[in-house]
Amino acid sequence: MNIKRTSFVLVAFLAFVPLMRVTAETQTTGKGTVTFHSSDSETPPIDPEKPGEVVEPSGPIVKTEGPLRLDLVPKFTFGPQAISTKDQMYYADAQLFKSDTPARANYAQVTDNRGTVAGWELTVKQETQFSNSAAKNNELKGAVLSLDKQWANSTIGQQFQPTIMKDAIEINQIGASYPIATAERGKGNGTWAIQFGSSGETDGNDNTLTPILNADGSALTDPLTKKPMFKNQAISLFVPGKTLKDPVKYTTVLTWTIAELS
Repeated sequence: MNIKRTSFVLVAFLAFVPLMRVTAETQTTGKGTVTFHSSDSETPPIDPEKPGEVVEPSGPIVKTEGPLRLDLVPKFTFGPQAISTKDQMYYADAQLFKSDTPARANYAQVTDNRGTVAGWELTVKQETQFSNSAAKNNELKGAVLSLDKQWANSTIGQQFQPTIMKDAIEINQIGASYPIATAERGKGNGTWAIQFGSSGETDGNDNTLTPILNADGSALTDPLTKKPMFKNQAISLFVPGKTLKDPVKYTTVLTWTIAELS
């Protein structure tokens, strides 16, 4: 009897999988550095009421240089006036621009890029009385220039705002320096517009600008910018009626000083 046998060979596989182990990490650090230094690069004039916008003022720009500087100082023009024997108050022409920016109050622009935030002071001094050396009555005796409605504006946070002299500044002492604004230590960095008056477009500041009209009631336009002209009632010149005047132009010199605090 034949017996047929069938054999099965079973092969068993045992796979060894490497055991994953977490070992202690080793770390180190690198450095990222940036170095700042004071800058005396030119800062263009800004719109005093919208300080994020660059503007092009009409007329020449008078400025200083250095990390702490004046980018712009105001020019006060009171225009032609009729001779009068009565006390008169004249107002300065408002600031006009070659760009699309509307008329603004007269302003000075200060930049502090020293990086020290050590503070500064802005002052103004009238060097002479309004005068004309070629005139018979060569001086406007008793004339007083006044600056009022001062305020500061910047893209920098208001916590860094300089202290503004809030009272009207009457320059009744020729040759004396009058403080306009003071940035205590820790304040006044960046660029600030120090304004005298306002167009009324910003909250908390009354409009000090009034249009200049021709005899027929139409707006008087500036020959350079072709834009309507305005008077700024925050800048005034008082001239006594008793002061003798000639039909000439009278001028004065104003010295604006930006100084570091000691």
